[in-house]
Amino acid sequence: MTEQTKERATASPWLTSNPFLLPVEKPGDQVNGGPPRKSWLDSLRYRLRRFDTTRELAGGAAPRSSEALHRRASELTRESSRLKMAESYERLLAGVIGPTPYGVAPVNWKGVAASKSRIRQLAKRLREDPDVRPQGTARAWVLLNDRDSALFARDDVSGFAEEVRSALALL
Repeated sequence: MTEQTKERATASPWLTSNPFLLPVEKPGDQVNGGPPRKSWLDSLRYRLRRFDTTRELAGGAAPRSSEALHRRASELTRESSRLKMAESYERLLAGVIGPTPYGVAPVNWKGVAASKSRIRQLAKRLREDPDVRPQGTARAWVLLNDRDSALFARDDVSGFAEEVRSALALL
C-alpha cells in the first residue's frame, strides 16, 4: 500500500471495509520504474472535466500546463479526431447546400451560408494538416459541440463568421 492509500484507509473505517474503493496494487502497476498507472477514478474525473478542459484550451491555456490539458490537446490533434471534426463541418455545409437535415438542433444556417468558404478551409486544414495547433482544434471543437456557441445562435451571422475565422487563424 502506498502512503496515500494508507491515509485513506485510516481516515474512515468504511473505506477499509469496502474493497471497491481501495486501489489494488499489482506488481505491474509501475511501468518500467515510472509513475504508477492512472486509476479508474482519475480517468473518470478526466472524462467529466473533458468539456471544461477543451474550453480552457480554446481560450488559450497552454497544453503543457497540466496533465489533463496535455492529454486533451493530444486527443484533439490526433488524426482520427481531426477527421471527425472535418466530416462534421462538411455535413454542416451539406445542410446549407441541400435539404436541411431532419432532427438536427436549431442551427444558425444564415451564418453557415455566409461562412461557406471559411468552413471549407477549416475542414480542409483539419483533414490535411497534421501540424495543427491544439488551441485551434479546441476552438473548432467547441464551435461544433457547445450549445452556447455561435453555431446555435440563430440570428448571429457575424458572430459565427468571426468564430470560424478565429478557429481557422488559430489552427
